[in-house]
Amino acid sequence: MAPKAGRGRGNRARGDKKKKEEKIVPAAIDVTVITPYESQVTLKGISTDRILDVRRLLSSNTGTCHLTNYSLMHVARGQRLTDGVEIVSLKPCVLRMVEGRW
Repeated sequence: MAPKAGRGRGNRARGDKKKKEEKIVPAAIDVTVITPYESQVTLKGISTDRILDVRRLLSSNTGTCHLTNYSLMHVARGQRLTDGVEIVSLKPCVLRMVEGRW
């Protein structure tokens, strides 16, 4: 019997290599949050952050750490934003805190 040709090489030609996926570099984004007392807080986030990360930033901020029961509202996206929404999709990135979690 004749040996099988190219047993371990696969179907790719010798010069072809698997291309590496290009990684997206995160960019800094300013997130403005309007509190229930009508004061503004500007947070520094990155483009890969989600609403959950904004909540963490608000809990570590000294001006908003006492607020615990709230929802975040966006002009275009509606009354309540879920924790999985990416902040890069919110243009302009101005959020309003609404008391009470619905």
